[in-house]
Amino acid sequence: MLDERNERNKKIVKIVVILIIIALITGGAYYLKEKISNKNVDITEEQLIGDINKEVIDSEGQGINLQEEILALNLQYPDAIAWLMVPGTSIDMPIFKSTDNNRYLRNDRDNATTKWGETFLDYRSDINNMDKMSHFIIYGHNTEVDSHFTPLLNFKNEKFLNEHKIIEMSTIKGNYKWEIFSAYTTDTDFFYIDTVFADLNDYGDFLNTLKSKSVFDTKVSVSSSDTILTLSTCDYVKTNGRYVVQAKLVK
Repeated sequence: MLDERNERNKKIVKIVVILIIIALITGGAYYLKEKISNKNVDITEEQLIGDINKEVIDSEGQGINLQEEILALNLQYPDAIAWLMVPGTSIDMPIFKSTDNNRYLRNDRDNATTKWGETFLDYRSDINNMDKMSHFIIYGHNTEVDSHFTPLLNFKNEKFLNEHKIIEMSTIKGNYKWEIFSAYTTDTDFFYIDTVFADLNDYGDFLNTLKSKSVFDTKVSVSSSDTILTLSTCDYVKTNGRYVVQAKLVK
């Protein structure tokens, strides 16, 4: 009788342990799912990344001349082809370009292997061509800290977006300003990085699709006569997620 009772108690203990393990696994999985699904979904004032009081410096006015910055760097690094500044963030950096999109993905300007590489222009984009149907795409890693392209997530805040619509970029040949018309989260199934278009109608349809993706109404129109700039980084709220900020050239 005592042996049967001990066996029964052992079985009960085993069942309880198994139930506890199941509960821990289920609870942990739920916690991770919730953590991932809620991460960076809504950016509040307290979560804004970088110096939100920082404004774009006019390359032709006082302050740092962005074109001088890129000209000086280009002498040492010929792949440094532009300097990008995004207002209200720490994005104030050189842009590199190679013959493919792998060179600067996990390597720095000195070709040393590094997790975050450099911020770089899509190899298909011709920085010297600002004509119609031109689409410039710049990629930067989301490091989850105030570096590289993580501060782009600030544009998930509608107030921030409305107060920081102008992006500045200088190349070796000139200074350019861009006005944001769309900002959204997507994934790699949506080909927002197209650079080849059959004609102006095809290009116009592409731009209308980009505009329709915007989470907020930026009240900035876009048409087939516009040259556009895309800033792209990872967004960890979804599998293969990307956060995209798109702007048109201010003429």
